[in-house]
Amino acid sequence: MKPYSLLGIRNRTLLDAYGALESYRHSVPGTKAQITKSIETGNGYAVTTYYNSEDRKRLRKVTEHEIREGRYTKEFFKAIDDGYRKAVQKIKAFSIKDLVKEDNEVLIEYFTTYFQIYVSTFHPMVLAIYVSDLEDIFEKELKELLKGAENSQEKIIEYTALLLTPTILTTLQKEEQILYDIQNSFEKEYGDKNVDTTEVLWKKFCTTPTFKETMQELVRLYGWFHAEFLGEPKTAKEYQEQLLVRIVELQKAGIAWKDQKSPNMRLKETIEAQKDFFATHPSSKFFRDLVFAMQEFLGVLDFSKNSLVEGIFSARAILVEISRRIGLNSWIDVCFLFPEEIINLLKTGKKIECSFIESRKKNFTLVLENNNITAYFEAEAFNVLDTLVEKEVVRNTKELKGKTAYPGKVRGKACVITNAAERGKFIKGSVLVTRDTTTELTAVIKDSIAIVADQGSLLSHTAIVSREFKIPCVILTKIGTQVIKDGDDIEVDASNGIARIVN
Repeated sequence: MKPYSLLGIRNRTLLDAYGALESYRHSVPGTKAQITKSIETGNGYAVTTYYNSEDRKRLRKVTEHEIREGRYTKEFFKAIDDGYRKAVQKIKAFSIKDLVKEDNEVLIEYFTTYFQIYVSTFHPMVLAIYVSDLEDIFEKELKELLKGAENSQEKIIEYTALLLTPTILTTLQKEEQILYDIQNSFEKEYGDKNVDTTEVLWKKFCTTPTFKETMQELVRLYGWFHAEFLGEPKTAKEYQEQLLVRIVELQKAGIAWKDQKSPNMRLKETIEAQKDFFATHPSSKFFRDLVFAMQEFLGVLDFSKNSLVEGIFSARAILVEISRRIGLNSWIDVCFLFPEEIINLLKTGKKIECSFIESRKKNFTLVLENNNITAYFEAEAFNVLDTLVEKEVVRNTKELKGKTAYPGKVRGKACVITNAAERGKFIKGSVLVTRDTTTELTAVIKDSIAIVADQGSLLSHTAIVSREFKIPCVILTKIGTQVIKDGDDIEVDASNGIARIVN
């Protein structure tokens, strides 16, 4: 068996991939858990991450040992969180400067700082993903707590979804809370009107000073959240249209607004339910520490990713100015150079051919081993992958077995979305079939009746969002996007971790 396996796929660039591997060469303060082997490979804007199986097994032992030691304390996670906040603030401080007036040496300083910040934020995020490997220990400990009728697969899934829900609002929930408050204000003023007049009333509501101020704040706080690595931030107009659709749909469905719960309310209920669980299920210190660590690493996964995305978005002005000075067409083109190449071009004042960047985009493979990063291009890049990476076997099947992220059973039409560019084809009420969800797919996730994902874990973005919106979800099907086609009738039996093609 080959030593590397698929971890995930994202729309990223060569610079992003190199930054990820560079980050693994720097330890995370407070833990001995450190990724030492990984592969990043790119084809266009799709960059695939592969993990080393033996390295991941080693990390599983280290993280379990450190939980038993009590190493993952509130102070440990606060230090990581503080690091992210300071990093983003630092980037924002110099990204608002008039960069055109700065000389190349200053631009090099800004770029170097930006890249160092990128490096500091990536490692904890992927480490949080690896901590999901402790889910079998979590399940074993949970089963030992449950007695009698509670010791059933249904209850195990229910309590897993409960205990592995973060006790703080995620970025997505914070955004949703503001949307909820806006909708609540509108409903209080116009909620008793006929659905046929809603659009006219909504337009009137959108002209009020309070609405405009709130919308500006929403865009400032969370618009960038939807840009992911290479996309564009969400605009006030898009938020406005999204809210109108929601309001009309609720009215047409005859659903009373007063029955809707805000993210703050749902979080409060979750916290109370978790407290009730531990009050009625006396458990070992290790299990409590394990639940705490897994919940906090869920927070790390959210905040690190969002800090990374916000940092990249804030730094675009720097990359735009660099692209102008070295003869490239866009800030994205700059991101297909290594840091040393960018710095050298700025130092020498030389330009670079766009054709060189296009060749870089075609394919690359970066390998981290023995604390060294080695880059391969063209045919050699494919040869290295063929030698090191275990390929998924695609079998002819109509039933896919995965793992339950959130229980439930539904049937609907499949819509296969493998990247953000395909969002436009999604039809509300479809089953979302994807490799793994990202922030770019947030609107699609909300509109889906179920999720079937190739990758993921109980601590993945896919699992977190499915729990937040209570959407039946099966993860780790491995080949779902390859065997399911758009329009297939799909039965998602998430409670049993199964997705079936039934047409």
